[in-house]
Amino acid sequence: MNPRGVHDEFRSLMSLAAAGALESAEERRLEQHLSACPACSAEWEGWRALAGGLRRIPTPQPSARLVERTRRLAEAALDEAAEHRWNRTVLIFLLVFSWVLTLLSWPLVRLFSGGLLAMLDMHFERAWYGFAIFTTLTWLAGGVAAAMLSMRQRHARRFA
Repeated sequence: MNPRGVHDEFRSLMSLAAAGALESAEERRLEQHLSACPACSAEWEGWRALAGGLRRIPTPQPSARLVERTRRLAEAALDEAAEHRWNRTVLIFLLVFSWVLTLLSWPLVRLFSGGLLAMLDMHFERAWYGFAIFTTLTWLAGGVAAAMLSMRQRHARRFA
């Protein structure tokens, strides 16, 4: 390796050493080179001065107002996420409830509209119409509830 390449390698290590990011083996190697090379040693002094100056610069602290605003925004985001989970849970419950109600209502409608033997009867048009209307109303009620919940949520977000 040419001497210039060696110096370039050690120059690249100087910035890491100034930041305290070198492993001990690399640091010892750099120190050995610096003790033997006056040009790199002079450059190292500049790096040390720069790193020392940077350490003396105070860390900026956010204002209390900014911290409070950020805390409120984070709290609002957490509340919104909790509300989304709750709304999703409610909608899933309503969907499952609707399906269970739909599946269980047909035998119940048949049972109460003509007795247990009527379930085996092939003339079920009238009972079918009643069941279809009941199912439609049930699903419409679920859709209206979901739409109202969505509108309430949008309204709450808009004015929050």
